[in-house]
Amino acid sequence: MTGLSGIILFIVSFYATINFFRLYSLGKRIFHFCLGTSAIFLAIIGVSSFLAIFFPVLDPVFIGEWSTIFSVSFLLTAAAALVRDFKPAFSKFPKSFTFFPLVLILVYPLIIETVVVKQWALALYQGSALLIGLLIYGFKSQNNSEYAYMLVGVFFFAVTYVLYWTPESVFTLPAYAWMLLTSCGILIITVGYNQVNNIEDRLLDQEQRKETWFV
Repeated sequence: MTGLSGIILFIVSFYATINFFRLYSLGKRIFHFCLGTSAIFLAIIGVSSFLAIFFPVLDPVFIGEWSTIFSVSFLLTAAAALVRDFKPAFSKFPKSFTFFPLVLILVYPLIIETVVVKQWALALYQGSALLIGLLIYGFKSQNNSEYAYMLVGVFFFAVTYVLYWTPESVFTLPAYAWMLLTSCGILIITVGYNQVNNIEDRLLDQEQRKETWFV
């Protein structure tokens, strides 16, 4: 069951990767780039156990752990970019600030041996991204019901988050369950995002796309 759920997570994440990088190629938004990058590492998590079969030298635990760190770091960076996009033009913080959550990737080797600290760091990053998503898409859903797609997707992530971090003495979430819940959240958000963001409306001038990495 875990193997099948891993394949499902890979397929859904790969679809999300293609979708958000396509959007990034059109609009050069940091938000799209970070979501696409986060989806790449979620796809790797999905097939990490299979990689060890074809490449015995690879450690699936090591791959899964570091893929989680990269995925969570880029997810919170996407959330920071979402906050920046949501703010009025005159109050937006510098684009470089949105990449601050990536500091976890550099710091992680220092805390990798401290189980409690690294778990708290992961929980904090995931919880922060979820809270931002719930607040912003909850607000947007009041003005445009189509944003409810993203809100439902974030809700799936929230349920997964609560169940995953519930103490094992109370409840244990099987690996296949969080993979399936995460896959549902990714799929709903990706499909829903396409519903409210007409790609043609986000086309930029060809020269601007060549000269600009991020907006």
